[in-house]
Amino acid sequence: MEGTILPDLGTPNASHSVSTFINCPYYFPSLPQLQRRKHCLSVLALIDNKPNSVPTIALPLHIPNKPTLDELIDAVINDQTLLASEGEVDTMFFNNRDVINYEGNEFYRFRYTDTNVHCSHQHPQLRNLVYATSKNDVYYLYDNSIQHWSPQRRSSTTILGRPLRNLHSRIPNRITTMAAMDEFLIVGGEDGSFTFMNLQTCENPVYDSFTTEHYLEVNGIEITRSRTGAYMSSNDHVDKQLRCLDLTTLQVSATFPALKFANFASQSPDGHMLALATDELEGHVMSVNSREKIATLKGHQRFSFSVAWSPDSRMLATGNDDHSTCVFDTRMLTTPVHILSREVQESVRSLRYSNCGRYLAMAEDRHYVHIVDTTTNYSQAQKIDFVGDISGISFTPDGEGLYIGVSSIDFSSLLEFEKFRPSSGGTKYDQFDPLCF
Repeated sequence: MEGTILPDLGTPNASHSVSTFINCPYYFPSLPQLQRRKHCLSVLALIDNKPNSVPTIALPLHIPNKPTLDELIDAVINDQTLLASEGEVDTMFFNNRDVINYEGNEFYRFRYTDTNVHCSHQHPQLRNLVYATSKNDVYYLYDNSIQHWSPQRRSSTTILGRPLRNLHSRIPNRITTMAAMDEFLIVGGEDGSFTFMNLQTCENPVYDSFTTEHYLEVNGIEITRSRTGAYMSSNDHVDKQLRCLDLTTLQVSATFPALKFANFASQSPDGHMLALATDELEGHVMSVNSREKIATLKGHQRFSFSVAWSPDSRMLATGNDDHSTCVFDTRMLTTPVHILSREVQESVRSLRYSNCGRYLAMAEDRHYVHIVDTTTNYSQAQKIDFVGDISGISFTPDGEGLYIGVSSIDFSSLLEFEKFRPSSGGTKYDQFDPLCF
């Protein structure tokens, strides 16, 4: 199939039947045809409400007049196609991008990986599947099971998966997202269900669902502390409802209306604001108290799938399909103060601030993770490159470690990085970083 030319495809931006991709086993090769159709239509959002109409796509602007099948499929998988109704990308967006220096920067260096430890992801756009709750506990997804990696013992065990499934304890049929913090773990599935587990005991996980409807995915989960000290979980559903779950009672404590499909949500560390990444060009910031929208985030050209707050709640970062990360100052949310995209090759799927706030990690769809030093006004960065899709990224709570899940047919592993502190003096990096302590 490699190098095959599709006949009579015409010129870029010409519309063609999506069945070209549905019938191709290269796209989601492990899924049957009907499942490929469902996911292809879901990922590209090409469902037309007109009766008897055929969903169509527009060829990417950068693809030649006679693209190969591989080029088209690659563009579809990475969501780089532009719908004909959207028009061309605003050139001002590219002119306003920040200039970032990567030369000579090494904030984190590779420490260890075990090729017998594998990561995976189930959804082409949801990549929040790696969480480090301490320097000795890392949780990640593999084969629809949650694994625990111990850096000290350098061993991995299954804590939530098929061995734990019984009549009173189940896991979602297909895990799409997860979150872990302190002693809490929650996983969400494509059927609208979720499973809660206490990591201190790893016993009697609780299985529940927010809906009885089919094909409603849990797109994102974040565990955070409310201002009263209770633990909350924001579950983003494609039914346009954002739910806050009190983990002490496992009851829904609040709901927020989402104007469009919610892909991810994150509460500010001070507990006042809630940022939403949705299937819109604009993001939204809502008040936790009034549950009303207080700001609209403008600056992106496509849909957003990731959002992250700095620890002091002053900066808000959003990752987008337009290959950029916009950084907003909460004192002026009308326009981004930074647009980080000049070195980004693909969609930004996951964002993480270190707990000290010094570093912002940006994970692309595959191959690259960017680490930006925020103390340099976001002007210095390090690029970590490898081969494979990225299932998730996570800093350790002390900021000393960084974990990257690599999910690929050819290579799959959990990569461990440590903060780089040269032993010799006279370097640009200090032995002791007071910001992270």
